[in-house]
Amino acid sequence: MTQYNYASPGYLLQHGTPQTLSDLMHGGHRMVHYVPALGARPLGWEYTDADARACTLAMPGALQVTNVQAYEAACVAGLGMIQAPRAGMHKHIMEGKLVEVLPALRAPPLQVSLVVAHRRGISRRVRVFMDWLREVLAPCLQA
Repeated sequence: MTQYNYASPGYLLQHGTPQTLSDLMHGGHRMVHYVPALGARPLGWEYTDADARACTLAMPGALQVTNVQAYEAACVAGLGMIQAPRAGMHKHIMEGKLVEVLPALRAPPLQVSLVVAHRRGISRRVRVFMDWLREVLAPCLQA
């Protein structure tokens, strides 16, 4: 699932709009760090370089959060930039609360998996759910 970089208009007014990796490193920018558990080490700013390699830039963080709601809210409040799929941010974008920044420095896509029990056959219910999920996620999985 493609990830995008977001910041609030208020954050950009205060810190400026980064245009390059150098701006992130030297422009006083910070991010909201999403971590799987409290105390976990934040990854930093993830991006794909010109050779399609996944890279990470250590960046200062305004705070660390462990859930999506806090991650979104912190960005909307102007505490820092985030990296997230568009599907969850669409409402904030349409309301003008978030804008995309640094489109050339997107994080590598997130993998989406559905785990089912290994059996001879997949039940009709599971098959219908898989088809529905594929249909719902299709727009989000497009580059």
